[in-house]
This record gives sequence, structure tokens and C-alpha cells, in this order.
Amino acid sequence: METRFSQLSHYSIHATDGDIGGCQDVLIDDVQWIVRYIVADTNTWLPLSRKVVITPVSIESLLPDEETLAVSLTKEALKNSPSLEEHQPVSREYESLLYKYFGYGYYWTGPGAWGEYAHPLELVDNYAQEQAEIAEDNSHLRSCDELSGYTIALSDGQAGHVEDFIIQLPQWSVTHLVINLNDWLPGGKRVKVDCRHIVKIDWAGHAIELDISKKELEGAVSAD
Repeated sequence: METRFSQLSHYSIHATDGDIGGCQDVLIDDVQWIVRYIVADTNTWLPLSRKVVITPVSIESLLPDEETLAVSLTKEALKNSPSLEEHQPVSREYESLLYKYFGYGYYWTGPGAWGEYAHPLELVDNYAQEQAEIAEDNSHLRSCDELSGYTIALSDGQAGHVEDFIIQLPQWSVTHLVINLNDWLPGGKRVKVDCRHIVKIDWAGHAIELDISKKELEGAVSAD
């Protein structure tokens, strides 16, 4: 099953005992290119509240027709979860607190994108009793909202900008960038490029560097 960041941003999020708001942002791992967290906009439920983050481990179903994400947590559990604002930027320490609070296994203790498991739901009820060593504080989490609009840097210049992210379920892997070429090609178009072509992200320059040329980008598969 495939979805996009732009679609998820219109989804409402339902806990086991009611609606908690909508999807405000998606935090992705820029090394594994996997969705790590959904950031929920809870202002309709908790006015002036802190941010609530939801891991795909707790997402039971995604209902495209209803534009809804159903999670296996109560509103109270989410309300009392570790605060994102108190742990900015997102660190491995914060992730450890969050996963320990919900009783989930750590995704960073194995070789794959979800540790030793194929997809996030397998981490439910697999909380590691031993404390995983927090050897690296940088968990490589990036905001899709922030990355949207970044310029595309190619082997022979710049062309286009990031418009969207294609996500494959149930792995929650970010497989493709959707690149808008309207500011480069007359008439413009949107193409999708495999994330394996990403060389690096230039945070200071607000650009994503790819290992392809302008000609290859122009000939990429349409994303429309």
C-alpha cells in the first residue's frame, strides 16, 4: 500500500477512546529513509497543548477512504507521554523514554530499519528488558514539512524542488521523493525519484543532493 506525506497531512488520528486531532507533520530517518513518528496537532483536544508524537508501532490501521489513522493507544496514554518540546532536537535519549513509556522494543538495536523485524507492528510487546546503550545522540530525524520546498542539487546544476514524499506500508519506508519541475521546465511536471539517489542533505543551503543529471531527472517517471 502506498501513501504520501501530503495525504497524511489531511488525516485525522483516532485513539481507542476518541479523536486526538490531525496529522501535523511526519518525522523521517534520513539514513534509513523510514517514517519514525507522526506529529499530532492536538489543539482541538488539548488547547495550547504540547506536541504529541506517535510511532508507527502503535498505528493499527490507515483508512484512506476516511482519511483516518487508528492507533492502539488511549487519549490519556498519549497525553502523559514524554513531551517533544522538552527534548528538542529529538535525541536518542528522548526516543528511549518514549519507547520505554509505551513498552515497545527499540528499533535501533538490530540491523534493519525496524531492528530485527520486518515492520513496526512486530515491535509491540517486544520491549527490551535490558537498557539499550545510547551510544549515539543523533537519531537523524527530519521533518517532512521542513524538507518540502528544498532545492534539488544535481551532478550538473540545480533543478526543481521537493514537493512530497512517497511512503510504502506497512514498513513505513520512504521510497521516493516527488520533485516539482515547474520552476525549471516550461510547462513543468512532477516526477518521482528513488531515495537511493540521495547523496546528502544540505541543511544550511536548504537543498537535497542527488547523484543524477538534469537529463535523467527530466526523464524520471511522472508522479502525477
